[in-house]
Amino acid sequence: MAICLEYQSVYSSRKESSVSLKFHLIASFLLLAALVMRVTVKIQSTRTGYDLARAQRESVDLDMERRELELRRSILLRSDNLEKAARGLGLVPLNSEQARKLKVE
Repeated sequence: MAICLEYQSVYSSRKESSVSLKFHLIASFLLLAALVMRVTVKIQSTRTGYDLARAQRESVDLDMERRELELRRSILLRSDNLEKAARGLGLVPLNSEQARKLKVE
């Protein structure tokens, strides 16, 4: 019986914590806002990651295309290919009698 009385005295002397409904609503709203912001940041970082990956793939593709074009250019500018193309256009090498020096004043 003494235990029961002590429990009642402790229980009755305890302050009642009266947290208002307004406080609960504000706290819930702040928590919800924080969660929404976290999800938004996560979505944006994911999109940025996809954009970065796409840009890196495009960079690699463009680099490969540049290398291929440089190779084609070097092949086309080889002297034997230039000579072959010139002969196909009807051009012939100059002989020494056809060449003339010009003075520019």
